[in-house]
Amino acid sequence: MPALPPTSALESDMSDGSQPQGLPSQGQQASLAAAQEGGSAVSQAAEPRTSSVAALGAIVSGALILQIASTIVNTVVPLKMALEQKAPLLIGLVGSAYSVGFLAGCFVIPAFIRRVGHIRAFAVFAALQAVLTLSFAMTPLDLWGISRLGMGFAGAGHAICIESWISGQAKAGQRGRIFGFYQILNRLALIGSQIGVGYVSLQSHDIFLIASATFSIALIPVGMTKAKGPESGEVVSVRLNTIWQYAPASVIGCLYVGLMGGALTNVAPAYGILIGLDQAWAILLTAGIQIGALVLQWPLGLLADRVESRIIMLSATLSVVLCSLALGAVLWFAVPHTRFWLFGLFALIGAGAMPIYTVAVAHAYFRLGRERALGLSAQLLFLWATGSAIGPLVSTAFMQAVGPNGLLAYLGLLSAAAAAYLAFRLRRNPPSANPFAERPATAPTIPDVSPSGRAPTGK
Repeated sequence: MPALPPTSALESDMSDGSQPQGLPSQGQQASLAAAQEGGSAVSQAAEPRTSSVAALGAIVSGALILQIASTIVNTVVPLKMALEQKAPLLIGLVGSAYSVGFLAGCFVIPAFIRRVGHIRAFAVFAALQAVLTLSFAMTPLDLWGISRLGMGFAGAGHAICIESWISGQAKAGQRGRIFGFYQILNRLALIGSQIGVGYVSLQSHDIFLIASATFSIALIPVGMTKAKGPESGEVVSVRLNTIWQYAPASVIGCLYVGLMGGALTNVAPAYGILIGLDQAWAILLTAGIQIGALVLQWPLGLLADRVESRIIMLSATLSVVLCSLALGAVLWFAVPHTRFWLFGLFALIGAGAMPIYTVAVAHAYFRLGRERALGLSAQLLFLWATGSAIGPLVSTAFMQAVGPNGLLAYLGLLSAAAAAYLAFRLRRNPPSANPFAERPATAPTIPDVSPSGRAPTGK
């Protein structure tokens, strides 16, 4: 990628002693010098650093511990509000508060990570989440939205740190599998914490103390690591209109997963209580969504490296439409063993909806290139968070208007709309002959990308 022209933003970056964007770092200068002597170091420098499992082990371990803590909070908050007979719309507002904080974090956190580094930023956000989790045990339920807002901000920091690090090191032919494997580990931690701690969580406020301690424990593997994070000086910003121009299916995919995930994560536990399930089955219903997502996470990640991404997303969204219709039929006709049907069909909905994020990310990285890892991850997470902020509100509004099963109508209509758009894109822009070749290093710079967020001049 050609170096971008100097701007005032680059000059301001130099004032605080950091490496300016677009210029080679000290490590890159050493590689260039070695290339002049032996001619072999340049090709080595082109490959991602620290791509081994050992180098990423510490931050991935910390991320999995964070997932356990986050899942405890995500499961307990809507369940306790439903048991206290709070209105569905209030439950949706509290769920959306997390995503609103996440959205705010996507705007300001990339600059913070560039300034302090990935590992220090990870530690800061873990500490913030630990403190905010304690507030649930000390404040009334009507004020929980404030704490969820702050947790969403910190959650954005963790997501950007981890996903940009992993995705930025992967090759095009391996990105879907590596990212999918990480998501599998995440879901295993999520399911284990839902099932293992969910029942205890309903007994007292002590569960929030456990969650807070778990956030703090996540600091241990990250604080002990000797691995270095990605070079902060190599990060560029990516505009949303650039992603829309080059990878519109990724935009729709990330929004769709946010709209679905926001409802399934923040509303489904309360939905189980509202339709008459006991606490144990309400927790299992939520766990079933993640179990289904886990089963298809690796296969879809593998397919994303070999099959046209839009075809995968279209097939997955159509499966959700069918499952939503089947759920409505099961409840309408009072089919025997309703609870098992609910568990199985919600698992299939999770399998169709949640892993699409991996496919959308792989599609975006192929279209725009991995050299924009941090900026691209931030914008894709921004799209997901936008949907996640809207999803709980719209789904609970459906439930407020037509009853608890309004959630099923929301899931089906949203999936049908996403499937229709993806079919339109496939018809308008069929797959190319070789859609998964790595972008060449000499490809023209995308006009909307610059370290300052403005279009570079002289193009």
